[in-house]
Amino acid sequence: MSQASRSLRAGASGSDRIFAALPVAPIWVGVGFAVSLLLAFALLSAALGDFSEFLAGEETFLQARDARLGVIIVILAAFLPTAHRYATLGAVRNLEALQSLLAPGSGGDAVGLPTHRRRIAVLLGLLLPPLVGLTVDRDPGLYLRAEYWGMEQIWSWSLGAFCGWNLGAFIDTTLAFSRRFSEIAERLERIDLFDLSGLAPFARQGLLFALLWVLMPSIFAVNAVDRDFASSISVLAVVCVVVGTTALLLPVLGVHRRIREAKRAEIGRVEAAIRGDGAALEGSAIAARGSAPSLADLIAYRGWIESRPEWPFDTGMRLRFGLYLVIPLGSWLGGALVERLLTTALE
Repeated sequence: MSQASRSLRAGASGSDRIFAALPVAPIWVGVGFAVSLLLAFALLSAALGDFSEFLAGEETFLQARDARLGVIIVILAAFLPTAHRYATLGAVRNLEALQSLLAPGSGGDAVGLPTHRRRIAVLLGLLLPPLVGLTVDRDPGLYLRAEYWGMEQIWSWSLGAFCGWNLGAFIDTTLAFSRRFSEIAERLERIDLFDLSGLAPFARQGLLFALLWVLMPSIFAVNAVDRDFASSISVLAVVCVVVGTTALLLPVLGVHRRIREAKRAEIGRVEAAIRGDGAALEGSAIAARGSAPSLADLIAYRGWIESRPEWPFDTGMRLRFGLYLVIPLGSWLGGALVERLLTTALE
């Protein structure tokens, strides 16, 4: 078992242990959790007569705030721990892939998963539901009235606190993992400017977190059909964009710096050789490539080094990230399609 895997097992959260104990992929654990919560929500609504009242009314599913919000919070409650699990497993794979690139004696145990606290999780778990509620209803006195507290409201606030805690935990994990990847770049034995593919785990880690953070506001954005949710959607979108952008760039900052340093060092050796220093190329990547290169070869090689990318993102990764950015638009269009299908099915 690798150091990263041992660290994962030792520092696993309660939800991670549940995911690890079940012999199915995390996505199916999340789906099962969501279906169970949806069934519980439907049964409670039916028992209290709210479900039949909804069917008898003229509002569509997306227009019925309590029903819509109850379902969206269920999806978020299942998505957040599932995303956290996939992020952790992805970090383990990428850390293990980088193990062989570390310089001897640089501290191989450094590739273990970072330890982190849950202060952000506790804070968001306590504050997120009232903050969202106040941005939607804007009447603090509403929550002090007994008639406000129906089953849907209790359901939404309870699961909202659960979502807030998991959102905070995911922020904490994202930042901790991203910093660890940036730090590991300093322990790489060397940077091969001829083949940067070995650095792909840094970029894959950033892309994985970026995808998971893009998906989150896409789920909550279904509430865009209700203008009162504009502020809460905007705040969540800003948080996800900021954290997602940080998660995309922070893991590669360290290796970006190493690539730039390697390029500068190689260009310095080539320029010294161009000036006539015969020993300048001893540490160069082309030192073992046969006879001494000509002046034209050195000038062409310097231009090639200058053109080498300084980030470990290849064309496919850039395209993939562009597709990720389309996901929120697809969720909004999908929300309109789901409303149409549900309206047709219930009429």
